[in-house]
Parts: sequence; C-alpha cells; structure tokens
Amino acid sequence: MRKILNNLRYFKISKENLESTLDKFYIFEKQHTELEKYIDNTKEIKNILITIKTLLNNKEKDKIVNNYFDKLSNTLGKFSNCSEFSCFVSACDSASKFVKQDKELLKEITLRYFKNRDLSEIVPREWVQAVLDTNSSRKKGNCGENKLLSILNNHKFVKVDTWEEFKKSKKCVAKFSSRFDLKSVRGKLNVKIKTKKQNKRLDLIIKFKNKIFFIEAKHLNTAGGGQDKQISELIEIISLKENNKNIHYISFLDGSYSNIILGDNKVRGKIKIQRREINKFLNQNHNNFWVNTAGFKKLIFDLK
Repeated sequence: MRKILNNLRYFKISKENLESTLDKFYIFEKQHTELEKYIDNTKEIKNILITIKTLLNNKEKDKIVNNYFDKLSNTLGKFSNCSEFSCFVSACDSASKFVKQDKELLKEITLRYFKNRDLSEIVPREWVQAVLDTNSSRKKGNCGENKLLSILNNHKFVKVDTWEEFKKSKKCVAKFSSRFDLKSVRGKLNVKIKTKKQNKRLDLIIKFKNKIFFIEAKHLNTAGGGQDKQISELIEIISLKENNKNIHYISFLDGSYSNIILGDNKVRGKIKIQRREINKFLNQNHNNFWVNTAGFKKLIFDLK
C-alpha cells in the first residue's frame, strides 16, 4: 500500500495545480431536452393573457374573464418559469406556486403586468433557452458529489447503499442519506462529527480498509456573504478531531474561488483570514485535508 502523505503535501499539490476555467461536471451546454414544452407553455400563457386583456378592454362580464384567469392559473407549473409573466411574478416578490393558488393575487399581478410590461405573441426559442441557461446553476447541487464519485470509481471504489455492503467492502464510498444519516453514522463508526450545526450532514463517506474519510464538497465561483459562510463550513470540517487516528475529514473546494483561496497573491480582509485559518487547522490536525481536484486525485491515488 502506498503511504498517505502529510496533509500539507496534498495542500501543496492543490496549490500547484489550480482548477481549470471550464469543468465538464458543471457545464450544461446542450439545448434543454424539454425546450419545446417550455416554449409551448410560454405561448399558451401569452395567448391567455392577450385574451384576458382584450376581454377587459371590451368590458366583458366577470364570469367570462374569470374563466380565463382559471385557465391562466392552470398553465402555471413546471414549464412556466421561462415565460415573461412568471419572471414578472418574481419581480412582484411572489412565486408562481403561490399565485396559482390565490386568484385575487393572480388578478392583481396580471393587471400590474398589463400596466408595466409589453405583451406580444412572439416566443423566441433562443430567449426561452437563455432563461433555462440562467437557471442552470440550480442543477449544480450534486455536481461536486458526482465529480468525486467519478474519481473514486476510476480508482475502483464501489458505491454502496447499505450498511451491510459498507461493512463487507474494503474499498467503497457512500453518500450521506436517510440510511447513512448522522445518528447511524455516529453510532456504527463511533465518531462525533461535532459540528456547530448539530444535524449537519456531510456529503460522502469513503472507506479504505480500516480508514474512514468524511468529505464535505463545495463548488464556488464568486465571493460574497453566502460564499463566506460556505468557506467557514469547510474550515470547520478540517477543525474537527476524533480519537481514532483512522478517521479523516476532507474539505473539498473547486471552482474559481478555490484558486483565490489557494493562490499566493496578496489579499486582505476575509480571504486573508480564511487562508490563515486553513493553514492553522491543517497544521493542528494532520488527519484532515483541504484539497481541490488535483489534491483529491492524488490522495485517492495513494490509497492503494
């Protein structure tokens, strides 16, 4: 078996091999497979809105107008979030699921839409796809986990779904889940995982013979309040300690913000503090690791 290197060595490997600008695990460049459904739904919403506006201008009976408000409500669903109207609903500090259930709110927002927005029958395909592209960041929730699972699979780590499989296997990985929840993980592996947030689940559990690695993975491309919170969570992970020396914690960060954290350029403020804390805990807790893609690949490669 290759000997695992000092955690600072994997940190150095990460610093020397920064993240690439484009990472295939986070790119959604293909046209959406259900684009036509979004287009058809957007057209339907437009047609109903045009009808309602015409009926209102002609001072049609409320009963007839209300029938079309019912139709408008029925169109709001999975494929409606690319329509101009749904975007306007968001601009009115609401959401389609609430507007759909509240006819009076739907009417009020519709009237505001007529007053403040242009209404046309045109539905450009590229416009709908552009909205879907803008929303693509929502798909990235499990991309980091999938990337790590792919790397592990390349090194013959088997993904398991039950504790029985986990116990029998010498080389496997499991995702935190309803089965691998904190209570069972703490009990079966005799670990504390003592984070400030008591019920915080991590992402993956790697088993290699008698060694266990707990991984928290994040992908960040920009700095800011939300990102600072996520970096703080990663720093907390490498601050954790266990009595068993075969228990390890890994903080994995990729994306362009990882390059900022790992860079040697002079920085001030929060980034400077974050770097200092990362170095402090890596020096204090030699069982824990802070890695990017290159550092993680090297660490897994050495588990042979």
